[in-house]
Amino acid sequence: MNNRDDQFDKLEENLRALSTRMPNLPLTEIMLCRVMQHLGREMAAMFEQQIRPFGLAEAEFRVLTTLFSHPDGVANPSELCARTSQSPANMSRISDALVSRDLITRVLSSHDRRRMVLRITEQGEDMVRRLLPTMFGPLHQLFADIPEPSQRLLLSKLKQLYANFAQLQKSELPERDS
Repeated sequence: MNNRDDQFDKLEENLRALSTRMPNLPLTEIMLCRVMQHLGREMAAMFEQQIRPFGLAEAEFRVLTTLFSHPDGVANPSELCARTSQSPANMSRISDALVSRDLITRVLSSHDRRRMVLRITEQGEDMVRRLLPTMFGPLHQLFADIPEPSQRLLLSKLKQLYANFAQLQKSELPERDS
């Protein structure tokens, strides 16, 4: 048994003990949340380790690959915020970092002078072409024991969980404001 298995065994043991004092404790839901939290942290660390040798932070890599995915390599910061889950302030910092490394350019829109346009440079495209394949091996290993149909089902269930979470956040907003 490895350390992570032991960690989850201890967590389950603690939750079972807690449920003797609180019989309505949602054991499975709590365990699912804890496993997803741990997995998210571990996956982020794994990807950061793959990205770090290229001198990028994970959020910068996301922005770069998002621009790379556009046929013309162009997007505005607000669009990138939505596609990369970044705040406008963080997007500004990320853009500054990528511009300073000549991986993207930032210019005023010719259609609307109030908007900025970010464009991936040839250097940025080269960076993505070199970096992205380094992530394929770990991804294949991570999902090696899960057949493609099960992966699609897991993805569907996680999307549903995310939609449920978003709905819960919306329904709780008025309570937070009062």
